[in-house]
Amino acid sequence: MSRFIPALLLTAALLSAGCAQSLYTQGKTASEDGDYDVALARLYDAVAEAPDDFLAWREIGVVYYNQGVLRKAEEAFASSNRIRPNALSNFYLGLIFEQTGEIDKAIRVYGAAINLYGSGKDRKMIEERLGVLIDKKLIEEARVAVRDEDSLSVAETPENSIAVINFDGSNLPPELEPLALGLAEFTAMDLAKVSGLKVLERLKINVILDELKISESEYADPALAPRVGRLLGSRKVVLGSITTSGEKGFRIDSRTVDTAKGSTRGTEPMQGELDEFFAVQKNFVFSLLDTLGIALSKKERDAIEEVPTEDFLAFMSYSEGLFYEKRGMHRDAARSFGSASSRDPGFSQAAEMSGRMGSTADYDEQGKPGQGRSDFEKKVSSSMRGEDEGGLGSVQAANLANGNFILDPELYWLYGSYAIAPPGGGPVGRGYGTILIEGNLDAD
Repeated sequence: MSRFIPALLLTAALLSAGCAQSLYTQGKTASEDGDYDVALARLYDAVAEAPDDFLAWREIGVVYYNQGVLRKAEEAFASSNRIRPNALSNFYLGLIFEQTGEIDKAIRVYGAAINLYGSGKDRKMIEERLGVLIDKKLIEEARVAVRDEDSLSVAETPENSIAVINFDGSNLPPELEPLALGLAEFTAMDLAKVSGLKVLERLKINVILDELKISESEYADPALAPRVGRLLGSRKVVLGSITTSGEKGFRIDSRTVDTAKGSTRGTEPMQGELDEFFAVQKNFVFSLLDTLGIALSKKERDAIEEVPTEDFLAFMSYSEGLFYEKRGMHRDAARSFGSASSRDPGFSQAAEMSGRMGSTADYDEQGKPGQGRSDFEKKVSSSMRGEDEGGLGSVQAANLANGNFILDPELYWLYGSYAIAPPGGGPVGRGYGTILIEGNLDAD
């Protein structure tokens, strides 16, 4: 009799858990069919039976999200996250915060979704979306800076901050004009490898220049540098121009302005042939660092010596991408960056920018986020569901419980819906441990 009672208790626990899981399944099916009233009724019954069912709380959030009831959706996803932080809840919270205009919050929860998603196949889509939102935030910060210019002070900017303004390429032949943007970008990339420098974002620089209505021929004017530096929050501003020299040659001229002191220091001009462009660019960067009085470690010098691409045509395609990006032509920018990546598959910056510009174009073309289910939402949520719900099946979980692998039958409903490591603090099911099941489990 003493053995019979625990068996009854275990059976009752499993049946009770099975009901909760069944209610969740019914609610999820109704949700997928668009029968939201039935879905909410079943899902709330599920959490009434099993308050810690994070999957049911999450599905409640999905139902409310699809109905456009964003605050209730947010509360449900937050409840799911409090029980167990999960990628899909954070992903949907990101979609919600995008729609409510809370971009800082959206950035944070998308970052959490990426961390929790592991190596999911659509993780890159979230990373690119996150990049788009960070860009939007930088744009807004730049516009606010211009609006509040009178309240800004150069004295409050970090001593080690530096901005590389778009170089002036107005004197180049039209087909080579984007070269100036590529040169400035590669120079900024190299300066960012110096641990003692804080390099300002290109996007923010572009917005400031556009807001001030500064033409490309004015980029190299030192008189504008203190104002641009104050708006950017940069102590030093690097200005430059690139011109042709002879039939196939070019020349780089540059000055660095201290925006607090108003002083200007020139860098030794660099020149060479186009077929040795990358070597000349590196010499220019080292000369610039000498002008700034920065002593490099061997590690930093070696990092700067690395060239993102040795293919000049790939570099030109990349520069064209920067040209289109600056003008808000994101789809064209994506194609140019993609062309650079195709020419040189090792040109990782080009591949990254191609994806980022494609995501930006998609974001812009969708209009206000949340107007119907976007491909972004559908693809990522479907993939995340498969990852979260691909754990133990009910039969597998029951076998583990009946075989005493799970010593606490009250936890069965959790194992029946999602496979987790034991949480710690006791025997298996409450403590640390590993279960190894070997052999032909499908054998008769």
